[in-house]
Formats: sequence, structure tokens, C-alpha cells
Amino acid sequence: MQERLFSAFWVPVLVILLTIGAIVGIGELLLAMAEAKEELSGVKEPYAVIVATVVALLILIGATIAARSGRKAS
Repeated sequence: MQERLFSAFWVPVLVILLTIGAIVGIGELLLAMAEAKEELSGVKEPYAVIVATVVALLILIGATIAARSGRKAS
């Protein structure tokens, strides 16, 4: 019983920590890309915008798949 209580406590805590880590990590990556040296055509910010858009699309696609797989057929 204590194992179940222990896992019921640590699973949400670990999920929150992983979510915070992913948000901070992606944010740092986007900041680094926004401050990268200008290599192509002298414009640097679009790289961060493109990566942010791709990350948002991946999250939306994953949420859609999760929502469809969780729904029961009627």
C-alpha cells in the first residue's frame, strides 16, 4: 500500500519537474538560436521562430493523437 502512495506522490512531482525542464530547455534553445551569429542572409531571429513553430506543431499533433486514442468508439 505504501508503494502505491509513494508512486501516487512521485509520479505527479516528476511530471511537473520534467515539464518545467522541457519548458526551460526549449526556451534556452530558442534564445540561443535567436542570438546566433548571422550566417545566412543576415537574418538570425527566424531560426528561433521556425523552431518554436515546429515545437508547437509537434505538441498539438501529440495532443490530438492522445485525445483520439483515449476516446472510446460509440
